[in-house]
Amino acid sequence: MNRRLLAFGMALFIACAGQSPTISYPEKFQGLTQLTLASLTKNVSFTETVKKRAFLLFSSEAQVAVTSNVTFDFYLDFQEDGYRIEMRDDDKTMHFYAPAIRVKKPVINRSTVSYPVSGLLINEDREAVRILETLTDRFIEEGKKSLQDSVVINKCREKLHDFMLQMSTDLGYKVETLTIDFGRESEPLATEKS
Repeated sequence: MNRRLLAFGMALFIACAGQSPTISYPEKFQGLTQLTLASLTKNVSFTETVKKRAFLLFSSEAQVAVTSNVTFDFYLDFQEDGYRIEMRDDDKTMHFYAPAIRVKKPVINRSTVSYPVSGLLINEDREAVRILETLTDRFIEEGKKSLQDSVVINKCREKLHDFMLQMSTDLGYKVETLTIDFGRESEPLATEKS
């Protein structure tokens, strides 16, 4: 932890050396490569229709309904995306250009299965197992959609704000104003150190 604080202190010292300096770090953030900012747990439901055909004449259809309780963790990846800090007004104003918020693979806490429609040629239990085995991949898109949710973004901003203020205080800086801009996935931060 002391090495992290020392590295951050050096970054702030360099940042404060001139007027409105900018420091960009494309790699690690004081040894911290990822910072989890928020978690979102919600129920996700869907129904899949399964069709089977026999002898090109007879067909059957069944439905498998799945409801899962899923947790999505949102984080910053400093190693892959980098970040930038600007200090102004004699160390009292910090502007933090954070990387894009990312979402980890979903954690499926529990799932329930039901069969609203049964079919003659279909083994619903086997189909349910097949569907359950692919739930993590199915819910990745749901997590990506949550990256647009203002509640998620605000939670991430609040957690990062508190983290940065606490780190600044631990290093003896009296930051009074801290603003945060999150990058976008398609717009990586500058990779040059200045």
